[in-house]
Amino acid sequence: MRVIIVEDDPMLRTTYVTALTHLGVEVAGTAETMDRTLALVDEHAPDAVSLDLRLVKEPEPEDAGLRIAARIRARYPEVALLIVATSPKVEHVKRLMALEEPPRAVGLMAKSSLGDMELITDALTRVGKGQFVIDPGLIRELVSPRRNRGAEPADPLSTLTPREREILSLVASGLTNLAIAQRLACTLGNVEKNLSTVFGKLGVVSAEAARQRNLNRRVLATLIYLRGKDGSTP
Repeated sequence: MRVIIVEDDPMLRTTYVTALTHLGVEVAGTAETMDRTLALVDEHAPDAVSLDLRLVKEPEPEDAGLRIAARIRARYPEVALLIVATSPKVEHVKRLMALEEPPRAVGLMAKSSLGDMELITDALTRVGKGQFVIDPGLIRELVSPRRNRGAEPADPLSTLTPREREILSLVASGLTNLAIAQRLACTLGNVEKNLSTVFGKLGVVSAEAARQRNLNRRVLATLIYLRGKDGSTP
């Protein structure tokens, strides 16, 4: 995999590049600004670009990574994009989702994940395969029970049992059914049964419809929550 790293902290950038190289990832170049990033993408045609959310040299630094991601997706729709943020938020996920319908080959990870480069490499690999990746910590926040807030729309996950929430959290974090069964010390059949129930409760399209529309049902289950849907078919 050929990757471009967009990170304006020199020490972190060096560490990031060294660690990825050690893990067998080809780093084609590094950048600190939008212009430099786009020039590198033009030159190297990378498989993926890892973008720091905040870039101090940009005129609007706070969400610079997302704005660069939008430019790259518009010009090179096949390049995978991974945003790395100090504090990942639902708002950031929604903006990534807005790049393309259905969302694909994009991800959001916490900057703290850079301490586990195998986790970041896995995220890069998954977005490179066209998947939608969300930081596990944010996933846990999203699928946790929410308090009743009166006039706000009902939580689309409110019908899930604690076990179903736990399985959805692990699914959205990228684990296979087998890996979930091993993590929870239960049978594969039990995981598949619970996951089927989760899909049904959240109104996720059928497996056949998902195949026809090239959708990932696992991602859709989490995105239903993000979009505030009430169980209608995506």
